[in-house]
Amino acid sequence: MQQERAPKVLRPFTNGMRSPVIAPVVRGTLGFFTFVFAASTATMFAWTIDPPLTASILGSNYFASVALAMWAAREHWWANCRVSVSVALAFAPITTAATFLHLDAFHTDSSGFTLFITWFWIVAYAVYPVQLIWMLRKQLMTPGTDPPRTSPLPGWVRAVFVGQALVLIPVGAVMFVAPTVIGPGWPWTAEGGGAIAPLSVQALSAWVLAFGVLAAHAVRENDVHRVRCGLLAFPVMVVAHAIALLRFGDVMVWSRPSAYLYVAYLASGAAIAVYGIRHWKRPPEPKWIDVRKREAEFTE
Repeated sequence: MQQERAPKVLRPFTNGMRSPVIAPVVRGTLGFFTFVFAASTATMFAWTIDPPLTASILGSNYFASVALAMWAAREHWWANCRVSVSVALAFAPITTAATFLHLDAFHTDSSGFTLFITWFWIVAYAVYPVQLIWMLRKQLMTPGTDPPRTSPLPGWVRAVFVGQALVLIPVGAVMFVAPTVIGPGWPWTAEGGGAIAPLSVQALSAWVLAFGVLAAHAVRENDVHRVRCGLLAFPVMVVAHAIALLRFGDVMVWSRPSAYLYVAYLASGAAIAVYGIRHWKRPPEPKWIDVRKREAEFTE
């Protein structure tokens, strides 16, 4: 008699890589001071960000990443939250590199709270990439397999993500490598009308690359359950960006094509946000499933 095949065990989302408290608190703290105190970064943040719109956009993205981390922490299986790790892997080293390339721009000779938030930023991004790689190694060494794809993304969602990835990844790369080239064509200017600072361009480039990687990874996964945490970051991102534009949008330069490209990205993000909200509920998940059997059920 042929022995029955044992059910395959799913790979769990390991503690450490899962961060239901530390990641949201750290990201939320940075988001709070850049978003709420966008006009006061000379004293309330690690470096002076000009114009306030840049600071507010950075804060908006941090708030979106808080949502990403919190929704990812609710998942049990690695396949259903690894998109959040891809975002971190794209974002962290770029932000660290930008920090140490422009260390002279930071408020390291300040005092009081300004000095605290400055060193909080520097230490956090000196440690984070190394910590991330260490935790990822532990995660990938954990045995297990992925659940089958059972809820493919609609064609229009995949098309939106493909468009985002094709634009954001190369633009983000150029922003980091050549910030002085990108600055004069950016959708908004500094308060005096000049180009935004190279540090600001490179700090933004980390987010542009991260959201581009999120889009590319979503296309690769092609399953609602596997990218739900990423989908649910978009409502926060779109709303926060809209508030930032209402507060500080006077520096937008509407004669530049990049301004309309930015608005188009927000519109595409709004469409993804609506789809994500409609599919926010996570279905019940067993502790193990027979992956081969379930795959057969959805391919017959």
